[in-house]
Amino acid sequence: MLGRIRSKLRGDESSSPEPKFILARQGDGLGERLNALLNAMRLATILDVDFRFTWPVGLAKDRDHAIAPAEEFFSADFIAAHLIDHADTQDGFPTLTGPADDLDSMRKQLDAADRGLRATTRPLGTKIDPDAVPAVRAGFSAEFAAVGFHPDIEAAIAAAHAVPLGAGLVGMHLRAGDNLFGRYRTWTRHAYKAVPVPVARAIIERHQAAGREVLIFGQDVELIAELCSSTGATDAATLRPTVELSRPAEAVFDLSLMSRCDPIISGWSGFAIQAAALADKVVDNYADVIPATEAVDLTRADIAANGHRYSDTHRSYAWWSAYYAAQHDLSYDDAVQMVTAALDADPTNPRSRLRLATLHYRQGDRKRGDDALIEALAADARADKATLESVLLFSLLTKGGFDSAEIFDDFEAVAEAGPGPASLYRASLRARRGDANGARRDLAAFKDFVADEPRLAGLDDARTTATIERELKRGDRPG
Repeated sequence: MLGRIRSKLRGDESSSPEPKFILARQGDGLGERLNALLNAMRLATILDVDFRFTWPVGLAKDRDHAIAPAEEFFSADFIAAHLIDHADTQDGFPTLTGPADDLDSMRKQLDAADRGLRATTRPLGTKIDPDAVPAVRAGFSAEFAAVGFHPDIEAAIAAAHAVPLGAGLVGMHLRAGDNLFGRYRTWTRHAYKAVPVPVARAIIERHQAAGREVLIFGQDVELIAELCSSTGATDAATLRPTVELSRPAEAVFDLSLMSRCDPIISGWSGFAIQAAALADKVVDNYADVIPATEAVDLTRADIAANGHRYSDTHRSYAWWSAYYAAQHDLSYDDAVQMVTAALDADPTNPRSRLRLATLHYRQGDRKRGDDALIEALAADARADKATLESVLLFSLLTKGGFDSAEIFDDFEAVAEAGPGPASLYRASLRARRGDANGARRDLAAFKDFVADEPRLAGLDDARTTATIERELKRGDRPG
């Protein structure tokens, strides 16, 4: 409503157009929203304009996120000065072109924009040349202090800064939530955000051996309890105030407490990046702390010793992340063993079967590759869904590009060689690319194959067709 009123006022006062501003427009988790907001505040200062932000409440009831309505998170004055309706900001706000913009190019882009520029969640140094604009190198302690928070959030921040901490406390953010247990768990795109548990244990033990205390943050209460009980690390949640906090207040308490740790270790988690920036630091990525080939060995050793302590999901993710990081250095046999272990721990995740298929295809073993896809389709057939999950995952487009792009060529080459299960996957890919004729030819070839494949007797022809038709409707979208 607020945005529509402002839009009407702009229309009524066409002779006095609204000044351009920097916009933070995010609808995802708290860390990414705050990253975008602080980026917007920094860009506004650099370009000498104002900033605005949106705050949709779509995730307010999502157990994996700590989102509350804006009026429960920010002060009334801050909202009045800077909040704008999400629906009113779909157009007119391009992002910086990057990756080496300087001050002149940023001003030109602002002048050319209809309404202003949009700040993303990515570090500003990925779009702006730090040598040309040194301000992008700095952390966000000043911007965070300038945010007008709700009194309850301010109290949580104050409580975090009042916790007595020893010098050199190591903070580790495990992440988990929707990346491991929710709808993103099959997406390779999000896999690097969470720290795999064998790597987490190794990092904890190394810092403890050096005489340093480790504070663990994250969303998985059971895993944190296990790591703390077996290593002696400290659960950050035990340091929260005894008074009841809202979920957003808990999150900001953790954010502020994590910012006091040094180093802060995590995956590519917006929450951890945010915490580090509040103290003008950067995150130590776990993949840089423990190289990929080393992670393979320690994963094998840790799963053998402690695998029974972890959930199936965490075991599967541990195997997958170790494989994925080191895939170009692994032998075929080692790669198959690790992906198979990930599949055995989480047999409902189609990602592993797709990867097994491509490993076999690259090895020249079409039969084993086809078998992996037939098993994936048989699992799809057993699921009570209108479409086939593994097929949709294969052709999935995300904002940053194809989720499965690195295996497309393998499937396409096999489909080109003759009908088989890969034909259906190529059909979905062609549908997404807008090639309706090619998609339907592949679909017909797949149906001819299914007629002689008893293992797919339970595959509903209507669901197969519906899957490709769905992709045709979504087709021709750029990556």
